Amino acid sequence: MRRVVQAIIDARPKRVSVGGGEPLLVPWWEEMFGLFKSTGIPLTVFTSGWVFDDEAAEKLASLVATTTVSVDGPNAAVHDLVRGRAGSFDRAMAALERLTRIRRERTARGEDSCAVALDYTVTRSGLPGIDDFVAEASARLPGLDSITFGAAMPIGVAQESGFVEHELLSDDELVGLVEAESRLAARAVNGVRVTVTDARFFLPNSPLYDRGAEIATIEPDGSLRAHGAYEAKVGSLLDEPVDVLWSRALEWRNDPYVREQTHSIHSLADWARASSELDRRYGSDADKQRIARRDGAKRVMLPDPTVRRTG
Repeated sequence: MRRVVQAIIDARPKRVSVGGGEPLLVPWWEEMFGLFKSTGIPLTVFTSGWVFDDEAAEKLASLVATTTVSVDGPNAAVHDLVRGRAGSFDRAMAALERLTRIRRERTARGEDSCAVALDYTVTRSGLPGIDDFVAEASARLPGLDSITFGAAMPIGVAQESGFVEHELLSDDELVGLVEAESRLAARAVNGVRVTVTDARFFLPNSPLYDRGAEIATIEPDGSLRAHGAYEAKVGSLLDEPVDVLWSRALEWRNDPYVREQTHSIHSLADWARASSELDRRYGSDADKQRIARRDGAKRVMLPDPTVRRTG
């Protein structure tokens, strides 16, 4: 772990984001975050809030620039179904309550504290009720900095045909979500900022797609992805300099077959199809085994909190 973190630090990134999975399940997360803090690199952590207590909130408040809690629905019924785990909505909201409370307490003592954000991934099931969610969450969480809405992307399990058919937003729903930004912002209280990320900007036919050329996605073992949206790897930071790997990643993106697939994308459904094809072609053996396990699998509720999501 330390070698991977040091390799990232040596690359002198402007900022680092850590997600998952659930990063707080990793035993050495506090050491890792401390290494980034010691070098002055701003760190954003994305968490589900599944494993969270006051001690974790205090450590995050002192170590990172921003802690973002991920939410997938306006209530437990929707969020827990999308997540596939009973009780996950209540844990996410409890984590936000802890983070905002500790932020208020630290501020009152004159101590620095991380920003607290809520990231709402919008599926078709999670689209109704977002207006009331903004009003309720912003009132419930004084000290929350922002709520960001963004459409679910066809990455990982979101490539599955059932998810694409029932949960990915249509073009009209995407447009409606973007146009709702000012309406949603008007429902917020306590100074909470509300924004909507236009998922169309991430489509390969968007002029902004090339911004992805500035973002490196690194696996816990040091492997660098050719592109954050796909499973293809181009080598490890532990074996080769980052500039060599980065050059290889850009070459992969310009491979004729890859370009054929990405240039066929005009909607989220197209993206899901192309992502599935590229992952099955370029993923590692472990990636392909994981994909095979989830092929045809149905999403089910997992009431036992000891059962972890895979995929």
